[in-house]
Amino acid sequence: MGTTFHGPNPWPHITRAIRTRGPRRAAIAYLGQDSPELLPLRAGDILVVNASKAAIRAHATSPAALAHYLGKGVRVLSSPTLHAKVIATNRRAVIGSANATINSTYSDDAVIITDDPDIITSVRTFIDGLDDITEVDHTFIDHATAEWAIGRAVPIPGVTGRIHNPDNDFLPTPTARMFVKHVVDYQPSPTELHLIREQQPRKPTTSGPVAKYQLQTLRLGKPSTITSGDVIILVSSDQEWIYPPALVTAEPVRIPRSGGAVMVFLRIRTDLPPLPLHIAEKHLADLGHAGPRLRADHYVRAVSIRTALLELWNL
Repeated sequence: MGTTFHGPNPWPHITRAIRTRGPRRAAIAYLGQDSPELLPLRAGDILVVNASKAAIRAHATSPAALAHYLGKGVRVLSSPTLHAKVIATNRRAVIGSANATINSTYSDDAVIITDDPDIITSVRTFIDGLDDITEVDHTFIDHATAEWAIGRAVPIPGVTGRIHNPDNDFLPTPTARMFVKHVVDYQPSPTELHLIREQQPRKPTTSGPVAKYQLQTLRLGKPSTITSGDVIILVSSDQEWIYPPALVTAEPVRIPRSGGAVMVFLRIRTDLPPLPLHIAEKHLADLGHAGPRLRADHYVRAVSIRTALLELWNL
């Protein structure tokens, strides 16, 4: 085949070129609702998209398309700074300007399709090296659907607006509500396991980019004031470790037949390690907080202590 150029309507050539056996990797910034017809992926493939809040609100990436690929067994990841449009199969690489959207089929786009093994390897390396990656799961899609309904409220990063630091999106600024909670060791009931399986992403494959964010669950023995957007600092049950801040991503879910217990879904940064609890206490004491109460569940009322806790992980 060699290397060929296709434009101004490259999608028929792209679709035909990627119909090959074996796993495929694609990093396509924006997906329209018709993207599955243009970009037919299957179980075992990896798809990285820009499904940031701004891209969803601008209707640049469709939650329906994300749900379609997830349902097909594709591993879907979101990178808020992605602007590339590249695909790698076992036999070919596609490099160009075409998003998987209906607008692209009407625009003057162009791609290069090649079977050069060095370029194919380079495309795979590029995709696998993307960072600030979030695993797209059913909870992610639920939030994206809500953002989509808000409408075209914000510009698209890198297209009509400035690219921001995605780390600033991890925690609310300022962090107004923070809780210290201790991990309780227990055996989840079948009902709880079902709830977790519904919300958790599939076990990721060993290939592709490493997800920077993951979803965890926290069981609370009774309803509380914790709500979406709150920050929780977890402490191990043996009081040896303190874990990095986690963001509550949704309202607590009541667990049926549990005596009033609820389940909270938390978004965590996988690159932030737990710290010895005594080290955290010493850090706070050095800053003038001799009694931070890290060994008891409580609402962290003092702004200075909330700030000091975040500083443990340079947040």
